[in-house]
Amino acid sequence: MTTPFVHVAVERGQLEGVAKCPVNLLQLLVPLLERLGPLTNHPGLMSPHSIDSIGKGIDETKFDECRARLVSGDGMQVMYKVRKFDVLFCETADALPPAQRRQCVAVRGTNEVARRLDPDERGTTEIVATFPEGGTLAVRRQHRSPRRLVVLLTSVDKKKRVLEADLLPEDVPKLAELFDQAARGERQPMPVPRTTCRFVSLLKNSYWELPAWYAEVLAKLAQDVFRMHAFVSSTSLSLSRALFVDRATAHRMDSGVQSTHRTLVKGTLHRWSGGCACGLHRSKAPTEDFQRLELRLEFCGGCIEDGRCNRHWTTEGNLPQSARFPGVCMKGLKVELRCVHAHVAGSTGGLRMPLNVEDDKMDIAFAKNFVTDVAACGARLMRATAEHEDLALDMDASLSALSDARLRHNHMGESIMQYDKTAVHLLRKRTAINKSGKFVGRVSAECSAILKTHKHLFRVKSG
Repeated sequence: MTTPFVHVAVERGQLEGVAKCPVNLLQLLVPLLERLGPLTNHPGLMSPHSIDSIGKGIDETKFDECRARLVSGDGMQVMYKVRKFDVLFCETADALPPAQRRQCVAVRGTNEVARRLDPDERGTTEIVATFPEGGTLAVRRQHRSPRRLVVLLTSVDKKKRVLEADLLPEDVPKLAELFDQAARGERQPMPVPRTTCRFVSLLKNSYWELPAWYAEVLAKLAQDVFRMHAFVSSTSLSLSRALFVDRATAHRMDSGVQSTHRTLVKGTLHRWSGGCACGLHRSKAPTEDFQRLELRLEFCGGCIEDGRCNRHWTTEGNLPQSARFPGVCMKGLKVELRCVHAHVAGSTGGLRMPLNVEDDKMDIAFAKNFVTDVAACGARLMRATAEHEDLALDMDASLSALSDARLRHNHMGESIMQYDKTAVHLLRKRTAINKSGKFVGRVSAECSAILKTHKHLFRVKSG
């Protein structure tokens, strides 16, 4: 897997190269599964209507149908690959040693991560049979133990179950033949990150799915300007977390009266970047189910023609716009982090934390133009005539300008990393600031220095 976007969740198909196999390969697999059953104390593993049917590990409500599909190949998809990654649930990956956690990347659209296997773990070959309902059966063969047959069942509910045993000597050649035939499958091209927008048309709330390079820009905005990695790391008492954007989307909200029309650009963080953050600013989190963390940029977003947009055509003076991405009205630009929970009527909802680069008591005003550039670029990408390649190059120039500004303001290197560590320590202690922007309680002068760069991450104590 190669991707230039270190903060963007990857598609599962980008992890490893695969070969598509004919479904008749299952005819070689089924006899081996029949042999595996008695060896794992499941004598009815491949028998119809059996209580220990292999279909139980795929879909308990349709277990016999799943077993029949495996035998007939009806509707099945079979792939072969050499394993380089191990896909784990985020909760499982949290328990890994730090060195292995750093080898994990987020898998897009899931609550899973892919851990890059260590050199001594790689090389295991795998055949994956996917059922129409979504469950999978994976058969693994380890070269160090050619007799060992490992079958991993993943149900439609994402529950995993493992069956493994050493085959009898007369069945080992059949296992070898299975994998030899699978290795001859048709090699599939690996998907590459999308570089253009995609409009998703829905009956309500249609939106634009923005390209991967723009999702990377949102992640850098969150990390390099707002130091959000320190905030999400504070949601755990012992784990440091990296920022991974699962997807970037743009929304044009123009269904109401014209005075309410606006554009919203969202970067949805992957679950690997942390869970509910409400507890950092509130005494208790909402009872509704946590859904996601979002970085949100909201602004007018109207097209400027002759110095005016449709919403602000009576406004005196020049409308704010980006110098690098002109033609988009940036009036009312605001940035916030939102902790989204399931919507329930009467509920206060999750945390909404404003992120302001214009606070004169902080030292991040140098990033104001960059924030405007990011928002305006997102709006420009929504246009049907958008020149994506030019916009990407212009955003690269804006990122370079941000790096130069960060260097001038000493927002790089060891000093800012030490500020991050201090912020995480104080956030985990639920330290608050007062309305004048100073820490509540006794905090050393060294710790108070982080207010220049991290003040927006702390809750404001009322009274």
